[in-house]
Amino acid sequence: MGDYSTLFTFVTEHDFYESGLAHGLGFIPTVNTAHVIGNAGLLIKPVAGGIAVLYDRKNSESLQLYAEDKDEPLNLVFKVYADDAVFKSLTDISVETNDGVLFFDNHQRENIVNDRIMLHGAKNVSTIDTVMLESNQLEGVLGHRERRKLPLFVLNIQITEKDLSAVDDNNKAVPKNYAIKFGERQIFWKYYLLGQLAKENMLLSDLDGVAKFVFMGKALLDDRREAMIFRTAERLSLKACSHYRFQLRERGSGGEKVIIKRLPVAKAMHLGRDVIDGRSEVVSEIYINC
Repeated sequence: MGDYSTLFTFVTEHDFYESGLAHGLGFIPTVNTAHVIGNAGLLIKPVAGGIAVLYDRKNSESLQLYAEDKDEPLNLVFKVYADDAVFKSLTDISVETNDGVLFFDNHQRENIVNDRIMLHGAKNVSTIDTVMLESNQLEGVLGHRERRKLPLFVLNIQITEKDLSAVDDNNKAVPKNYAIKFGERQIFWKYYLLGQLAKENMLLSDLDGVAKFVFMGKALLDDRREAMIFRTAERLSLKACSHYRFQLRERGSGGEKVIIKRLPVAKAMHLGRDVIDGRSEVVSEIYINC
């Protein structure tokens, strides 16, 4: 068994998840990267939200030769896919693009946040981080089939002689920790009150006084059921574990009475669209029936 040390780590942060780290990402090395991994004796270890790349300190000659090559820099390139089909639904819409792919590399990056080197300049990932499919940066990375079903993003980490000497000398430096960060999606929440709750004297309230609700009136659903509809006045965060505290109350002659102490929260798989202020907007549809 070799004496392995960490060369670098990479994680994908995401504000949707309670842990702050994305779930269900698959890292696929390019053909050339897989060749380097095999020849240099590297190990790719899954970690929460990403990967750690390890090397054998007692058998690092091949890796050193790759890093010393002035004509062909040592780049470890991964195509990253989301196993979760709703990943894009729970992610800030600003990353969506039809004519390119998100691309991150560690060239000239000094943006350090919480001891991690962020591979983008803005707070979160955005379309600024997109490169066109014909870019030289993607040469040899995407095959014909992959251009039809693009990865979530492409990661390129260049390893230099300096990087190797740094991690090999514990008195000088520690392995580098790279990261990117996705923001959670901001959407309108839309509540449908059904059955005995479909009354005009119902109201929704936020115990923390943050969210406001707009009464949208009564509607007849496709299955002929009547519903009283409320929608948030502003977009709210979509979270895996939401901390919003919404209540359903009923107005009466004696004041307001709490009917449901804690209403269900928005889910990424229950999305629809509404025209709001003349624009088509994504809404989370939440049905309440008692």
